[in-house]
Amino acid sequence: MKEELPTLIELQRIDTEIVKINQRKRDLPLAISRLDEEFKALTAEIDEARSRQEDLVKRHREKENLLKRAVETLKKTKDRLTEVKTNKEYQAVLKEIETLEKRNGEIEEEIIVLLDEIDTGRGVLQEKEARYAARRSEYEGRRRELEGQLEAIDRELAQQVEKGESLRKRVPEGLLRKYEQIKAINNGLAVVSAWKEVCGGCHMNIPPQLYNELMETDEIVLCPNCNRIIFWYDQSRESA
Repeated sequence: MKEELPTLIELQRIDTEIVKINQRKRDLPLAISRLDEEFKALTAEIDEARSRQEDLVKRHREKENLLKRAVETLKKTKDRLTEVKTNKEYQAVLKEIETLEKRNGEIEEEIIVLLDEIDTGRGVLQEKEARYAARRSEYEGRRRELEGQLEAIDRELAQQVEKGESLRKRVPEGLLRKYEQIKAINNGLAVVSAWKEVCGGCHMNIPPQLYNELMETDEIVLCPNCNRIIFWYDQSRESA
């Protein structure tokens, strides 16, 4: 029995560590997913800014072409003044010229506004692209780091599982079955330490006589309150 209790204590430590490792293994993909979503949102933001800038440039180009055609139309209309025969026709052409000039002036103002927006947008886009480049570098580095941690966790988990299986082979079948049963109904915790007459599992008081026996034995002892396997551990050594 002297070897069984230390083996169970170590087995419990290994099983607890496996639970923690599996939790980290579940958390890491979630962290990677969140990182991907954040960068995806940032990419969408920069794509939207680029698209907006491209739209401004396209609209400016269209306005420039429109103005070019309008100027040609105005020139042709002015040339018609030399061809009119009557005063009424002359006044009509003048009115048409006035309308065309007014419209051309509006187009020119629209072009000026667009140029201002393009200049402002270019500056904003440059700032966003600089931040995006920095964040992309951070994102790629952090993602590699998390992927590396995930790979390391797989190796660590395999090592701990191997240790646990090795320890289980050293525990008698009946005792191992009892250990697994207790662990199953106590959130994975079957073996706990006791200190100052208190069970480390349920935190209830242990009868003084049983606690005294616990301090002097290597036998398997169960907590009378939670039915976990308990062993005496001098916690004062941790603060010494």
